[in-house]
Amino acid sequence: MTGWLMMPWAPEARLYCAPKRLLFTLALGEDPDLPSRAPVLAGMAQPAQKTGHGALDRILGVFGGNVRLARLHSPANQASGFDLTEHASGMSRTYVASFSDYSRIDQAADALRQLAVVTSASADYFVVSSDAHLTGTSTEAPESWPWDMIGANRRASAEFGDPAITTAVLDTGAARRHAEISGRLSSGFDTVNFAGAELAQGLSLVGDYGTRDTDPDESNNPHGTACLALIGGNGRGMPQGLATQTSLMPVRVLASARTPRRGNTDNIVGVGALSDIDCGIKRAVDLGAKVLNCSFGTAESAISPGDPMPHADTTAYALARGTIVVAASGNSGKRERYHPSAAEGVISVGSVGPDGKPSQFSTTGDHVALSAPGEAIRTPHIEGYQLSTGTSFAAPFVAGAAALLVARARRGAQPIDGPKAREILTATARPFDRPTRGSGAGILNLPAALAAVDRLSAHASTLGKTPLH
Repeated sequence: MTGWLMMPWAPEARLYCAPKRLLFTLALGEDPDLPSRAPVLAGMAQPAQKTGHGALDRILGVFGGNVRLARLHSPANQASGFDLTEHASGMSRTYVASFSDYSRIDQAADALRQLAVVTSASADYFVVSSDAHLTGTSTEAPESWPWDMIGANRRASAEFGDPAITTAVLDTGAARRHAEISGRLSSGFDTVNFAGAELAQGLSLVGDYGTRDTDPDESNNPHGTACLALIGGNGRGMPQGLATQTSLMPVRVLASARTPRRGNTDNIVGVGALSDIDCGIKRAVDLGAKVLNCSFGTAESAISPGDPMPHADTTAYALARGTIVVAASGNSGKRERYHPSAAEGVISVGSVGPDGKPSQFSTTGDHVALSAPGEAIRTPHIEGYQLSTGTSFAAPFVAGAAALLVARARRGAQPIDGPKAREILTATARPFDRPTRGSGAGILNLPAALAAVDRLSAHASTLGKTPLH
């Protein structure tokens, strides 16, 4: 999940942002045909200097001088261009403005929001992960307790997933060589694209961060590797992942950075720009991902007044395409809203400990759908293993379960989308031992969820045989 850095370019926010870049979305039907960002970054196209909207271009000129403009996203179908879903969700209408000089990004965004042609404008904020990683090797509970709690080790009818179903993990990428995920990953990609000079003093980027490529490999930060292993890992030095037959797509949307914490050699965090994360979400959906795991988030209270909610358009696009979006609720220990977990239709996941009680750090709220184990979870480290704590590690249990529900439903010729998956998972969750507010319907119960899918398929089959009169 996310913490924040102080940002001198937007004092009203508690998030850091790119000092020379902002995002804006235009009204439906008002979007100029500018080149997309991906071919611009690849050197295959030149950025535009104007949008063709006079007032908008004048405002950008006042704040930035030499402005470079591009669409944030590329169309799912390059041959036919953006379709109706992409237009309606805003994918075709979102643009990136890059300035040659440092600017007051907050003032520029506010000025753009005054124009009727602009539906939203904001800084390009940076997300900084802050899950707790426990490097010890022991805990009072057995290492298998998370799998035991959700019923993964006592399924009456085994379900391991379907290779035709792709689960994308949007995170820090993957250490492909690790035994837990070796041989398990499909082709992924990397959307990280920013310079170290854009970050706050004290954070130093490590590894690959300056260019987009098709290689999501990450040898500095185990966060993404841990999530991948929990969803569908091999089970070499930890219990097997839930969906060992699902296709796992690593999507690197967070770079690795070293923090200035003293006396701690394991001080690597994930850092990502909202624009890069949104590009990763859309691209994963366009490549056929049926389930997305998003173990990151931005507090609603941390952004400037008037800014759009982070990832609202891209998660709406994913849901419109039939993709199931699972996100960690947050680690603030408060009752508040993090995004994308609080977005409409997203399955927000809180954390519980071995005693089945909500974790003290788990962010709560009415938007939280259910909870899953998130304390002292055995996960891969860069070399070997560690015990990891945070809602980041509760979410993959639910994402893996969602992949299994889709596989089971397909065997019964039944489709499952985001709303249906949320309905099944919450209806079958094991209730908390005592009334609990803001942690969802209960704890993930995998056997009950699979049984509900079986009943759904059986009912549909019976209806199909009913004669018409």
